[in-house]
Amino acid sequence: MSLVKSLLIVTVPIISLGLVPSNIKAQYSSTLYSPYKRPNESRSVCLNFQTGLRTSSREPCDLQYGLLGINNDFDWLQVGMGQEIRTVIRDLGKFDWNDQFDVPTIAALPKLQPGEKRVVKIDASGAYGANVAPGVNASRVDPGSGVIQAREIQLDSRNPRPVMWEPAPPRPKQDGKPKVDPAFVKAVVGHMYVVHVVNEVSDYYALFRVDTLENGACTLSWKLIPPPQK
Repeated sequence: MSLVKSLLIVTVPIISLGLVPSNIKAQYSSTLYSPYKRPNESRSVCLNFQTGLRTSSREPCDLQYGLLGINNDFDWLQVGMGQEIRTVIRDLGKFDWNDQFDVPTIAALPKLQPGEKRVVKIDASGAYGANVAPGVNASRVDPGSGVIQAREIQLDSRNPRPVMWEPAPPRPKQDGKPKVDPAFVKAVVGHMYVVHVVNEVSDYYALFRVDTLENGACTLSWKLIPPPQK
């Protein structure tokens, strides 16, 4: 099982500033391959919306597929995540190119200040167990089993009354879904996505649709679009 775990540190602002009708057709079709599901094949693993497919993720890359694996599920898309890259992505839902739908403006990530680093955050730990009961302090929560390990009540020999640990704050159950950084989106067949690509030299929008997912391959139809009107 391939699994990426880290703590959440940075919040990504994605703000809808305006809407425009799309009613446009795709111009290109491309297939991206997961390097983990297709490890011994020289396949396209990177899409630059301006220059096309690349076989190396070290080249300028706007979109990749299949680099994140959670419970052996590699159907995840991610935008470029270099320190100077401010690209954002949003899932618009299920649409066909013949449909009429709205494309929102989405704000790029803020520029990093000197000394700042952009950190990607993923929590794939799953659901927690029940809330902590009053009178005990949870010292550890095992996300895999849902078991709460709690310290026992302590007794003071000088005072026969139980000395209770400070009650731990309630810990709500999680829904079991991975909490993934907004740089990633789930690849879903039939869904349309908008990408706002921003880096040191570029600032533009693209639309793409996931047409097929099969055996570590994701086929997309896509098109560059003008920035939506604010």
